[in-house]
Amino acid sequence: MHDVLLSVSINQQKITEPAFMMADARGGLWVRREDLHLWRLRAPDSEPQLFGGEAFYPLDVLTGLTYQLNEATQSLAMTVPAGLFVGTNMLGARTPPPAPTPSPPGGFANYDVIVSREPERTITNAFVELGAFNGGGVGLTNFLRRDTIDGPEVVRLSTTWTRDLPQSMSSVRAGDVIGGGGSWGNPVRLGGLQWATDFATRPGFVTFPLPGLAGETALPSSVDLYVNDVLRLRRNVPEGPFSIQDLPVITGPGEVRLVVTDLLGRQQVITAPYYTTSSLLVPGLRAYSYEVGAIRRNFGFESNAYGRGLAQGTYRSGLSEYFTGEVRGELLESQQTAGLAGVFLWPAAGVFTVSLAGSHSEPQQREDIRENYPPSPGGSGGLAGLGFQGQNQRLGYGANIQLTTRRFTQVGLQPGEPAPRRISQAFFSAGVRKLGSISLSYTTRDSREGDDIELLNGNYNVAVGGFGYLGASVLRILKPRAEYIFGLTLTRPMGDRTTGSVNARKSDGRSLASVRMQRSLPPGEGMGYRVGAGVGDLDRVEASASLRTRVGTYVVDAVKLQGETGYRASASGGIAMLAGDMHLSRRIDNSFAIVEVPGYANVNVYQDNQPIARTNSAGKALIPRLRPYQLNTLRVEQGDLPMDAQVDSLSASAVPYRRSGLLLSFPVKRSRGAVFTILLESGEPVPAGAVGMIDGQGTEFPVGMRGEIYMSDLDINNQVVVTWAGQRCEFAITFSESSDPLPNLGTHTCSGMKP
Repeated sequence: MHDVLLSVSINQQKITEPAFMMADARGGLWVRREDLHLWRLRAPDSEPQLFGGEAFYPLDVLTGLTYQLNEATQSLAMTVPAGLFVGTNMLGARTPPPAPTPSPPGGFANYDVIVSREPERTITNAFVELGAFNGGGVGLTNFLRRDTIDGPEVVRLSTTWTRDLPQSMSSVRAGDVIGGGGSWGNPVRLGGLQWATDFATRPGFVTFPLPGLAGETALPSSVDLYVNDVLRLRRNVPEGPFSIQDLPVITGPGEVRLVVTDLLGRQQVITAPYYTTSSLLVPGLRAYSYEVGAIRRNFGFESNAYGRGLAQGTYRSGLSEYFTGEVRGELLESQQTAGLAGVFLWPAAGVFTVSLAGSHSEPQQREDIRENYPPSPGGSGGLAGLGFQGQNQRLGYGANIQLTTRRFTQVGLQPGEPAPRRISQAFFSAGVRKLGSISLSYTTRDSREGDDIELLNGNYNVAVGGFGYLGASVLRILKPRAEYIFGLTLTRPMGDRTTGSVNARKSDGRSLASVRMQRSLPPGEGMGYRVGAGVGDLDRVEASASLRTRVGTYVVDAVKLQGETGYRASASGGIAMLAGDMHLSRRIDNSFAIVEVPGYANVNVYQDNQPIARTNSAGKALIPRLRPYQLNTLRVEQGDLPMDAQVDSLSASAVPYRRSGLLLSFPVKRSRGAVFTILLESGEPVPAGAVGMIDGQGTEFPVGMRGEIYMSDLDINNQVVVTWAGQRCEFAITFSESSDPLPNLGTHTCSGMKP
């Protein structure tokens, strides 16, 4: 064995560093394990030989690898198949989420007030929402005020404290919550505690399985991914096997095509069909909702009515790319319900769902006691459900059915109330580009008490050349009373925010035709309107004007119906409170931030490069619509700042918690700069190139021609030191605040010159 130092090329690509190898008596070459790792080649399974304490492998054991040694140039040319390289794994859709910033203590309030004037009375209704937040979560409570026949009343709707946990994509809530229903359960309101998965705390996280593709290349290559012939992703990959997971596709069926182009321009194309559905969970991903508390009664009518105690839980898990399972249980004092459900994907056909549940209950008296409603006998019951949904490029179709036995009971039903015997639905939709789209649905509900329901609904929509859009609908009510309802609508866009429409409707022997023109409110500040008239069995004339400002939205309506006129006015807005400041705003339905540009008024603030606010006299501005758990980029307009403003950064990033506030301060301050002239005691100017410094600071300022100098960060009283060519002198200078961005402080004599 003897050592050799060789320059190396792999698949005609030269390696930058030469390699130290061993040559045996037969002319075979041995390579270090570290070099294999450097070249991204897989180490063989055989035991290495140790030379000088380092592990070496013979090149001959790497199956498929060939090489040619040129002893004259001491170079080694290797041809390596793609399979010998270490694979490259890439994610196509997921990106690491930014960490949200904890909020300082603060709060907000929202209001909606509606005043209606009818011929005989005035009605005032209002909705008020109050919020408070800190680093521990967000508290919300809301109230409804309305006029009734018996006089005005105020009802508390809900009060909840929420603690979001983005790291685990979950939330903990205390107070009034809405329980999860799962596949076969009913969501109900209750007062208590809830711990549930909350994927909204990580926007962009894909919960359902996405397709992946794999390939290999012997040379560094570029990869273009097409989804249904649309370019969706472009990446560079090194030589060797590669795979792209979580391809960015939409739900439903389709085809992905991967075009791999290497350095020599050679291409390979990989195609594969896919079928994705949001009903599935990624294998290993869990979704859950657990609640304990008391069921809310008469929501919207009573403030503090709570009934039966309840503990329930729903747990879903992705067991494979094609199957997601679910288990759910409901526990009350007098009834218990439990069941299973599953979602199965058959790519060639569609998505199947199945659910099974059983219940047991004791005899119960109806809460709405009536003579013809005796106590329920209790006992055991069951539920079974089956569904199917299919989709392709132009068609959608599906059906589902749920059956129960007479004594089955579950949360969401009143005590003793029987579940519907059967609920079923079937639907079909089809779309052809030029011919429009059509949808049909059939729904039935077979009740054990009360009226049965049977509906047949159809809709057709088509673009009418460049004129607008035509929509037609028909609703056939078969039960409880036979009836037809026909509708026809022609809509014409007339600008970015203006549309005109003509409508016709016929139902139950009544006919009505109407025409309407409206201009919607802009995203920012501005005005809108709506005017319309209807003729037929009910003559109607209406007009509405709306105004959106920085601090609210205001609407005035007038309607004349059958000779009587009514008026309505509404106002909505919000108030944000943070760091001792209060700002009027539109409704605060998302997160917000207060931006501070200390000491500078009328500075434009941009969100995602769109003007959103201007600073007030205190240099502060409210940004009311931040996206929670996402990166929001804010910046200030440099042109709105004076010339003497020092700006460390014109942009800042905000990642807030949901319905919380952040305080962002831009590091902007006045430079306190000035120009002046420095003379020596002889009256000559200080030589050009001399350096001036403020005593106690480290910043150097060069002296220009005729002894002129510019200095910044001046205090009221400053001691200036000037040095040049081994010489030194100093003098005192006073700076006074001025509106002049570049004041001239005159001429000063630098005395006490020292060699």
